[in-house]
Amino acid sequence: MSKPEVTFILTSCGRVDLLKTTIETFEKFNTYPIKRGIITEDSCDEEVYRQVRELFGDRYEIWANETKKGQIKSIVDAYATVDTPYIFHCEDDWEFTRPGFIEESFEILNSNPNITQVWLRSAENLNRDITYFTFGEIEEVGAYKFRKVIPTANYEWGAFSFNPGIKRLSDYQKVDYDGCLSEMDINIRYRNAGYFCVLSETPGVEHTGDERRLHDPTRKWEKRRKPGKPKGLKRLWSHIHRLFSKGKW
Repeated sequence: MSKPEVTFILTSCGRVDLLKTTIETFEKFNTYPIKRGIITEDSCDEEVYRQVRELFGDRYEIWANETKKGQIKSIVDAYATVDTPYIFHCEDDWEFTRPGFIEESFEILNSNPNITQVWLRSAENLNRDITYFTFGEIEEVGAYKFRKVIPTANYEWGAFSFNPGIKRLSDYQKVDYDGCLSEMDINIRYRNAGYFCVLSETPGVEHTGDERRLHDPTRKWEKRRKPGKPKGLKRLWSHIHRLFSKGKW
């Protein structure tokens, strides 16, 4: 039986050093064939485009946006060209740490059609500042263990993510991103349609961009604070804790 074909799509915006680590570690550890690779770059910086083409243009399509599209529009345009049933979606600020993550994701996705994605981060990384998620009982498919991601009562995220992971093109086509202004908007659509994410018991990526966050003027959060954020004295204490532990307010 032939393996399902996969398109690799990565969104990037000017952080060439982080992108280099992402691509190098993906290529080092990935053991699954990729039919086609796209890096969609949204910096609108000709020097950045030159560097990205020089580093990766021999093996990836480099989409250098002439005007800033933002992450969601860049994704929609790239997904419109996909002719494979699966996409490995990625961003430019991750470091892969082990092999076999795509094979594992296929096994777990195929166990339940309502799983949108297998998250490859650790539980500790997801809850590093605030407890956003709890997790279900350990489940097993073949040699792989995973747990259902369960958002806490006052948090909405948990059915979708732009973090690295295999996605079904059919899921995207059922719940597209038209009119969505943020990752949270997309997540709510998937959640309302009955989808959810699961967490691998064997982490395979580390986030490298926490201190290099980018402002995307096309992403809007509808005048609402993220649910689950602390308020009052708890909020003040969280800021003080971050100031002394990370040197930032």
